[in-house]
Amino acid sequence: MSAALIVSLRERLEDVHSQYHLHFAGQSRVTRNEEMMRMMIEQAGAIETQSKGLTNDGGDNLKSLLALCTERLELYQGELTQIQRARQAAGQHGIDAALLGARANFVINQYRRDFAGENRGTRDLGLLAEMISDLTTIQRDMTQLSTLYGEGTLADDLGVVGEYLEMFNAEKKEIASARDAGSLEDQASNLAGLANNQFELYRLHFAGQPRVSRRPELLERMINNLTSTVERMKGLRDNGLHLQYNADNIAVVNERLTMWQEEIVAIRDVRSQTPLLSMVDNLSEAADTVLELYNERFAGQDRATRDVPLLGALCDRLGELERQMERLARVQPLTQNERNLEMVRDAMAMLNDEWDEVAQAQFSGEATA
Repeated sequence: MSAALIVSLRERLEDVHSQYHLHFAGQSRVTRNEEMMRMMIEQAGAIETQSKGLTNDGGDNLKSLLALCTERLELYQGELTQIQRARQAAGQHGIDAALLGARANFVINQYRRDFAGENRGTRDLGLLAEMISDLTTIQRDMTQLSTLYGEGTLADDLGVVGEYLEMFNAEKKEIASARDAGSLEDQASNLAGLANNQFELYRLHFAGQPRVSRRPELLERMINNLTSTVERMKGLRDNGLHLQYNADNIAVVNERLTMWQEEIVAIRDVRSQTPLLSMVDNLSEAADTVLELYNERFAGQDRATRDVPLLGALCDRLGELERQMERLARVQPLTQNERNLEMVRDAMAMLNDEWDEVAQAQFSGEATA
């Protein structure tokens, strides 16, 4: 009986430590949640107390568990002290600055995943415009905060954000120019690729997903992208390109547009009838689904063999949920949504870091986990 209980207690302790890795390890202490760490200390302490109550017939396994409890409690208590000191030293303005820096990193990471080193003729201008809008908002908030807070890395962060905004805007022009380059056949091929990219976005973000947790603005962006694409396909046809695959592509895109326009109406209808608290719960469940897929397909696996596009898609799906939670937080502060938002941002940071590691492992040919 003791042996089975010791195994169970160790598993519970590892569950607590997995939360430490997700929400604390490698994260800026200024932005960490003290209450969450206190709960982890309480949970680890309860496991230690229960372990001490076991008879000595647990032998070395029990001694090992007790030693691990002591080690983890010292780690968590020390971390809590460091978090408290860091947050007190930074103050609320410092905490706000760190959060803005983290949000800017999410946008920059998306650029690295979806644009850097890719064929400009196939890139998503609608996505880039959204990223420019996001980074402009962050720049504005940082600028306003800089009048109240002149410490930390805020000034450097503002400089980095400004540089990326310049690059994004320049890239926007380059992408538009690249789309018109080459022969009519080349342009038709690029347009087919652009349409397929939007089809893939629909598969990843909408197909089989609960409508209540889908962001209608994303589907609207995709509809606009696809409308622009089919108009350019028609323009090639009108300018003398008489290729059957271009004509077939026009028909396929028009069919998808009809379906998507019906879907966006259905999504907005469902969301308009969903109470706010239910919306919060649905967004949280959608985030849990993403993390379950991550744990199944990536956690502890050989990075050199992982599916990089899928991992990028999981990053993007969490980003979509973060956008919606952030909007809810601005409209009506709710404790549960704020907790969910914090959880999702931590998960985004973890997945972004993992994407870097997986991409690097595959680029260098390493086999690591």
